[in-house]
Parts: sequence; C-alpha cells; structure tokens
Amino acid sequence: MPTYELCLLFKVLPRTELASCLKRTASKIFETGGFIRRIDNLGTSKTPWKMSSHDSINKEASYFIVEFDAPNSALKSFNNYLSRDIDIIKRTIFRVTENTSQSPCTLHEELKPPAYRSEVQEMIAIGKRKREKEAKKKVQFNTGLDFMPFQR
Repeated sequence: MPTYELCLLFKVLPRTELASCLKRTASKIFETGGFIRRIDNLGTSKTPWKMSSHDSINKEASYFIVEFDAPNSALKSFNNYLSRDIDIIKRTIFRVTENTSQSPCTLHEELKPPAYRSEVQEMIAIGKRKREKEAKKKVQFNTGLDFMPFQR
C-alpha cells in the first residue's frame, strides 16, 4: 500500500469537537483498509486568505497532517467523504515518495573540507560546463581583416 499525507484544515472548534472530527476521519481511513502512521497537530492559526466552505467564510483554521497507508482504490471514496464533512474547510492528499537515491551519510565524508567533498566537486563541474556553454555563445568577429574598421 502506498503512503499518503493528508493535510486538513478544520474549523476552529472546541477541543472535544475537534477530537471527534479527527476520530471520524481516522475511522474512515480504517474502514477503507488503511492504517495511520502519524498525526501531527500544527495548531490553530489564520488562513492565508478567506476560505469559503459549506456556505461559511473562514479566516482561521486548525491545521493537521495525517500520514497514512491506504489502497489506491479506496482513495477516491475517502476524498469524497472528506469533501462532504462540514467541519473540514480544506483537505489535500499527497502521495509520499520514498527517496532511495540518497547515499548514506558518513562522518568521514562530512569532516572533509567543502572543496574536497564529492557533492561540492560535482557542483563545481556543473558550473564549469555552464560557463563553457556561455563562452561558446558569445559572438566572435571573424572578418578576415587584420584590423577592425569600425573601432578606433
């Protein structure tokens, strides 16, 4: 099952009602065959702009991030359920991709001065290639004359 991250903005509610809203959302994840990895409460703060949801305008919201695993087939019905919940102002589901391309960090590599690290040397090589390309793009006056008639 792939891992997803759900960003939720709830209306500003008392703590007990907010807990019941989270419980509803979590139970729906469990009903769809998924399981929750983590729930983060980011607190209550102002929204970047006025958000209208279910015929009400909201300027403040409670922010939560829920990381969960669920089957792909259940995601559409789960998103439909969230869109009908009147306490949710905004919801967004992202698929979390595991970044396996990074090499493991070693202390020996990190203790080297920056100029000797492999990542820095790669960046220097990329910069050199870009400068060489720019140098080739410059105009060269190949008139065949020994002097430039338009310059004094």
